[in-house]
Amino acid sequence: MKRKNGLGSPAGAPRWAATVANADWCVTGPLIVALAAAWNTDVATIAIGVAAYSLGYGCALPLWGAVADRYGYRRCLRAGLLLAAVASAGSALSPGPGWWIALRMAAGASFSAITPCVSLFCESADSAQSRHRSFAGLAVAAAVAAIAAPPLAALVSLAASWRLPFLLVGLLAVATVCRMSNDLPDASLPRPSPVPRHADAAAYGTVIALGAAEGAALLTLPALLAPSLALSGAQTVTALAQPLYAVGVLGSTVLVHRHCRVWPPVRLLGAGGAAGASGTALTAALPGSLPTLLCALLLGTAWGYLHTTLQTWLPHLVPPSARARASALFAAAAMLTSSLAIAIGTAMLQQGRRTVVFAAGSLSCALLTGLTRTVARRWT
Repeated sequence: MKRKNGLGSPAGAPRWAATVANADWCVTGPLIVALAAAWNTDVATIAIGVAAYSLGYGCALPLWGAVADRYGYRRCLRAGLLLAAVASAGSALSPGPGWWIALRMAAGASFSAITPCVSLFCESADSAQSRHRSFAGLAVAAAVAAIAAPPLAALVSLAASWRLPFLLVGLLAVATVCRMSNDLPDASLPRPSPVPRHADAAAYGTVIALGAAEGAALLTLPALLAPSLALSGAQTVTALAQPLYAVGVLGSTVLVHRHCRVWPPVRLLGAGGAAGASGTALTAALPGSLPTLLCALLLGTAWGYLHTTLQTWLPHLVPPSARARASALFAAAAMLTSSLAIAIGTAMLQQGRRTVVFAAGSLSCALLTGLTRTVARRWT
């Protein structure tokens, strides 16, 4: 019998939460110029808010993982969304860039609660295929938000104010909490007796290593596409990189719904890795905007196949009582590694070393694929 929640479907609350969080992640980009003009500052100052959001997100993940394991995903999800609503509303009301940057960091730290909660929710599925379809469905919702949020934020900003998109995100977070049901017990996983820490040392190391590898490849490379286009003189198509990446995520996760029923994990990982490695190799070999935009689609495809497959079995490397924590450590390693890699990659692009950046990216995708396939053969 399927579980129900206040949003009407078994995955309603996590899906809505993931959609709202991804919308919050994506609304700042089209508002950077308006924010800089409103406070009479430069774009670089506002960009600090984007970096602060990522830093808050990555640093808070292990804490939320421990909270979700201890109290269950429902309580953790409610707490994270309520704190995120306050931070988003505060961002809308900020009197200056200093307050805004601090509140964006708080918003990132609050919305990061959704990652371990989603993992813990999907863990309650009755089979690996069901878990995979749940993750794919959540990825579809997040991709739709990534496609829709930037143009909607830009339109709202032009029609009213840059403050309104942040306020709307806060209201959506509150609405998600209000619609969650209170009449069912938390369906998170049972809490078995503790397992000795030393027994999980290799598993935790594997989780963190895979997270760092995914961050270096699948989080870093999409973030470098727009700077690469801008620095190569293709400013007119720079805004297309993120939407095309989201389209790739959306299309691939729809396909994953079908393929995960018949393909083993190693094949799914291979398909995603091949898409990422070929896209970045094409961009390294051929200058111009068209190969770079095609790379955005292929990197989105790589994310759909690789990330959802990893999330399906990766938490099972640790005991049930620590699976939200494992998911959080995986995501934190990915976020923090990508932050460093993006800084290095951007500096290299500014030096004109575009070919080297994307050739290294192709190699990182290939290495990630080989590592994940090796681990999958052992653990699945």
